Amino acid sequence: MAGLNFDIIKRVAADAVQAANSPSGRSTLATTAAVVLGLATIPCVNRLASNYSLGNTLFASTPLASTAPEWSDWSKEIVLITGGSSGIGRIMVQEFARRGVKLVVLDRQRPLESGVDGPFPGPDQGVHFYEFDLTAPDSELETLAARIRREVGEPTVVINNAGIGHGLSLLEATNDQMRLVFAINAIAPIRITREFLPSMIRKKHGHIVNVASMASFVTIASNVDYSCTKAGLLAFHEGLTQELKHRYRAPEIRTTIVHPHFVKTPLLGAAATDSDATNSARFQGGLLDANTVAIGVVNQVLAGRSGQLFYPPKFASGTLIRAMPTWLQEHIRGTFATVFVRPMAMGEKK
Repeated sequence: MAGLNFDIIKRVAADAVQAANSPSGRSTLATTAAVVLGLATIPCVNRLASNYSLGNTLFASTPLASTAPEWSDWSKEIVLITGGSSGIGRIMVQEFARRGVKLVVLDRQRPLESGVDGPFPGPDQGVHFYEFDLTAPDSELETLAARIRREVGEPTVVINNAGIGHGLSLLEATNDQMRLVFAINAIAPIRITREFLPSMIRKKHGHIVNVASMASFVTIASNVDYSCTKAGLLAFHEGLTQELKHRYRAPEIRTTIVHPHFVKTPLLGAAATDSDATNSARFQGGLLDANTVAIGVVNQVLAGRSGQLFYPPKFASGTLIRAMPTWLQEHIRGTFATVFVRPMAMGEKK
């Protein structure tokens, strides 16, 4: 194979030399080179334009990226994470704590003190845990927020990470189960954001992160209510970004949304413990490691950048699905039809 490739390269080089010996050939070579160079620069120009539109430093998300100056002193920041007792949230807590960042963790279940991913950090490491049900009445949320401000301070970063699912079909799931999915996945992020956003707007400094899913773009069987909430979370992120710019005149506030593919966390219930071979077939390429997503989000926050993150990155092309012909959309959704052959663990976090 290596020899074949070398022969091809030699032939192309010989053809180029021969073409360069004539005016028409030189013109063709120049045109070809311009086209190739133009195509090669499109991703770079696109990235720069995206950074400009999001208010990032121009070279954010490039090899020349640096931390935004206003996010360089983390002794002044407080990060609030929902669903931080397990899965992606727990790893984010550990990563932030390792870097000396002060944290507020909300979860309805207390974290295990130790686990396969290491011990859960405590107050001596700047981590403040509050046992809280995200479906609680507004009065309880307001009371909790006041307590957080009094005991820890005003959060400058909010990561809406908590999420649940059940993997049941539309008629198998009960009304209460579906209401709970919407309450945790779609309504809670809005309520939490509304509670802490006013302070960010006053200071023109803050970051709201919403952990969504590739289900924001692809709805599959036995995942209808979950997909509805993740599509809604994307709409919330987009609308929030627009309101910060055009209603509250606070474009300095960062906004990020995260779209992981299937991740190996308690959210998938028993599937999270199946063999890699089984999950590779069922989940179209296997399950993502929770560390990959968690560390990616942590790095995004520490850099002070806005953005839309996809895991794995190649799945960014998923945003194009709704622009495809109907038959192709149906085929793509159908390839995941056998994913939820067993119910997920209802109520587990990412």
